[in-house]
Amino acid sequence: MSISDKDKRLLFQLSGNRCAFPGCGRELTFVDGANGIQSGISEIAHIVAESRQGPRGSYPLQEADRDAYSNLILLCADHHKVVDDHPASYPVEMLRRWKLEHEQRMRQATEGVSLTIHEPNSAYVVETLYSTLLPIEDLPRHIFGAPCRFDQSDMENAKKAVVIPSGEMTPFIIREGRIYCFQDLNKEGNPFSALVSGTSQVTRYHAQDWWLDPNRLLWYTDLLNQALHKLTGRRGLGWDKEHKRYYFKPTTQGETREVTYRPLNQNKTTRKVVWQPITKKTGLPKSFWFHAAVSLRFHKVGRSQWCLSIHPDMHITQDGVSPYPSEKKGSRITRKKSRMFNYELLGELQFWRDFLSDGKPRIVFPLGNQRIIVSSNFLQADVRWPGMPDEFAKPFDNAQYEDDLFSLMELNFIKENIPDDDYDEDEDDESEWDE
Repeated sequence: MSISDKDKRLLFQLSGNRCAFPGCGRELTFVDGANGIQSGISEIAHIVAESRQGPRGSYPLQEADRDAYSNLILLCADHHKVVDDHPASYPVEMLRRWKLEHEQRMRQATEGVSLTIHEPNSAYVVETLYSTLLPIEDLPRHIFGAPCRFDQSDMENAKKAVVIPSGEMTPFIIREGRIYCFQDLNKEGNPFSALVSGTSQVTRYHAQDWWLDPNRLLWYTDLLNQALHKLTGRRGLGWDKEHKRYYFKPTTQGETREVTYRPLNQNKTTRKVVWQPITKKTGLPKSFWFHAAVSLRFHKVGRSQWCLSIHPDMHITQDGVSPYPSEKKGSRITRKKSRMFNYELLGELQFWRDFLSDGKPRIVFPLGNQRIIVSSNFLQADVRWPGMPDEFAKPFDNAQYEDDLFSLMELNFIKENIPDDDYDEDEDDESEWDE
């Protein structure tokens, strides 16, 4: 396809022979008065590239609309190169805003209103950028280790020997013949009594010391991720070991599963989390099932700062249970996720944090006398940028999960029941670091 003469005329007329890049406003006709030479120096730029491989070409816009006036902006040659060389810095919404505001200024100028070319900073707005990270408010300060009756290859039997107290989570790992966990192995009747071969050899380690050792840092992270298994298991999620992601399992095989949650801008809504897609043309069900899925990871991001990352994903099965052929799975998931842009991703993040936290300000992992406490509010930052036209703006009303009386009471109860560090330093034996 090519740009029609009609669309070219519209663009040139409504752009007023000026570059639409904010702060430029350059006249796009060069006139050499001495020689009487005139030359057009304008360039027609596509907001969404004509081809899907071009700048911003992956944006969901029909092929027939890519050469239309609505997808064109008039620029000087310099700024055409700038916006196309750096498409991530100049997204579709930004260019649409420039086009709209520039053509409005040109229209006002022809109506007798004085024309003002704004400096770039004058049109900038401050907006909030949300990350995919939830900050950690509290982590276990100690790890307990002792000789173990089971080795690492016998984890299944070791898990069966754990006595899980009501309401607690019991993550543990076995490394080099020893069990490591967050519960105090010195206490009588602790969940791992049947795994420990002798309480006289129990060692308590400081978490911050482990964080300084690359191997022990990995062990600590493994313990945190084991706690994620406990949390998601209690929420009814399955574990896709091959792709390291959690996914919704059907309540009843062959039936759609739905979940109620608080979306971006409503108090409550319901969405499908396990479903069999339907072919639009025939109305017949397809030969596979979609399952909403998520990848969750703990990350150390500072000297003593940690975060939980949320990466929304998709899982596929043949019938809601049976694995889908690996050679076909990737393309279907990629096709599904390729239609997910920023606002859709934000909606997925909102769903997962609401589901995992039960709509509360925090996600709490009870670990005996210790806790993992994750804030339900995303890490965020304010950014100053040109913004986008109001017609393309997307709201996010439920950004913050505020404390109420009940959540504050729960938090106070947790803090009151976490004992102070009453161990003597000489009780710790770090000699095992050299094992």
